[in-house]
Amino acid sequence: MLKNSWRTAAKKFLPHSFQNRVELTNIPRILITRQAYEDMYILVDEVNKEVGWIGTVERAGSDFLIKEIFLLEQETHVATCEITADGLAEWAQEIMASRPDGMEVVNSLRFWGHSHVNMGTSPSGQDESQMTVFVENGCNYFIRGILNKQGRMEFTLFLYDVGIKISDVEWELYEPVDESRRERWKTEIEAKVKEKYVPPPTRHVGFAPYYNRNWEDNYAGIVGGNSRSCSRKSRKRKGGKR
Repeated sequence: MLKNSWRTAAKKFLPHSFQNRVELTNIPRILITRQAYEDMYILVDEVNKEVGWIGTVERAGSDFLIKEIFLLEQETHVATCEITADGLAEWAQEIMASRPDGMEVVNSLRFWGHSHVNMGTSPSGQDESQMTVFVENGCNYFIRGILNKQGRMEFTLFLYDVGIKISDVEWELYEPVDESRRERWKTEIEAKVKEKYVPPPTRHVGFAPYYNRNWEDNYAGIVGGNSRSCSRKSRKRKGGKR
């Protein structure tokens, strides 16, 4: 190998001052069933202190669907509410004993929501520390929701498996069409809705536009005159006068 006397040796690679950037090409949304939406509204509306609840979540493509919520025993205050690991364990035992799908419900626990009453929906220090209770359960993702009486609902999505936290995630109601209802209405439409038969218009040929006149009037109409003018012309003398 040829050696160049002028060549400078490359430096060893060293860590630099990193500027971390994360770009999501498909930002997930939070979807909420109508039932879960109404239940959360009632809790926020009825309780004048901070109150918290948990809920089940399932993946819907790249989105996350909040399906059902549950109220736990908790210690609440005007500005804080706290959910403990013991409270979660007690809830899990109750659900598994009372529902045939109890194990499925417990395993899909991925949501914690609470009310900030009349305050803003930004997370407090206690809200951040509360998340350690859920991450210790080995969840690969979790959703935190903060709501208030001013009609604001804000979600944070924790993607623990990839170490990403997304704040103020877009949310919307999830109300798919019930196909069973569609089939019911299709059956009723077929039985009750009939198309009205309207006969096509009658088309007339030849002298049909003049069917209510006598032959003389018909003839006069065709040539552009009338029967009386034709008769007068026939009685004119030579020279143009009668």
